[in-house]
Amino acid sequence: MEAVGFKCERCGAPLGVSPETIVSICPYCGFPNHISGNLRTENIYIVPTKDKNAIAKGFWKRVERDFDLKRMKEEIEIVDIEGHYAPYWVGSVHVEGDVEYMVREEECHTDSEGETHCHTVERHYHDYVDEVLSLIGSARRQIKSFGVDDIIVHYSRARPKGMKLLELDEDQWGKIKLEILNTEIDETQAKVIMREDAIDVIRDRYSAKADRIERFDIQADEPESVRLILLPMWTVYYRFENSIFYTVFAGWDGKDVLSTEPMPTWRRAQYLAGTVLGTLVGALGVAYGGANGSAVISLIAILLGAGVSGYFGSLVLEGQRIERTGGILGR
Repeated sequence: MEAVGFKCERCGAPLGVSPETIVSICPYCGFPNHISGNLRTENIYIVPTKDKNAIAKGFWKRVERDFDLKRMKEEIEIVDIEGHYAPYWVGSVHVEGDVEYMVREEECHTDSEGETHCHTVERHYHDYVDEVLSLIGSARRQIKSFGVDDIIVHYSRARPKGMKLLELDEDQWGKIKLEILNTEIDETQAKVIMREDAIDVIRDRYSAKADRIERFDIQADEPESVRLILLPMWTVYYRFENSIFYTVFAGWDGKDVLSTEPMPTWRRAQYLAGTVLGTLVGALGVAYGGANGSAVISLIAILLGAGVSGYFGSLVLEGQRIERTGGILGR
């Protein structure tokens, strides 16, 4: 929305701002006008980004190193490249307390005749937790867009150095001119969320390794070193045949973190083969179970075969892959 009274400091053009606007980039001259809104501008940091040309080069390098895309290179066309800065709250939270939990473990022993016997035992543990967690979360309430979680993960690993927003000079903005998305969560709300997230991190950690949590008494202190950091995110949209796909890049180092890719014919054939395999597993299992009078084996075979066929069948119908850094994790 365009607010009366907000004009570009350089050219005087009207600016579009809202109460949450951090910086308004002049649509005419590209000058960054600091409009802190409800935030303290001195507590806002920004991570410098590569420019549009560098992201385009990174995309083509990715095509070259990808086994499938390299064979489609001549038919791939970049449609658009979009970039923006998204706000995230970062800070540290000290957590302390006790966790008691139970784990079922296999215990084996060998008898005097050399035979090994195993049985399951329940072991009970007590841990005292005392640590500081570094947290980062989106400063926007809306549903996260494609690649946001992956940007957060990559930032947590790389920890790129940021600089105060007020220290970013005009020349740097002149080369970038990226939109800065507004914040929707203020510092007070962010601290409440961080304390809850810190406790959830510990709870999830023990839920993953325990069969039962018997006592969970963890307290989170007031978050410290809380600041708003602006992270650059670029999306390259490209066309292959009659479909549009996209790749998300972290702007600070040009790393591709998530991508949708066209599915080549040979990979589709692999997925079709997987569907057929699932059907065969189910059929053979039912036949074996029937011949041996085992209804359990037949049921397991039906469930396993249906699961395999359904999984590969869904991939065939989807017609594209979703690839994250480090491998294909989901589709």
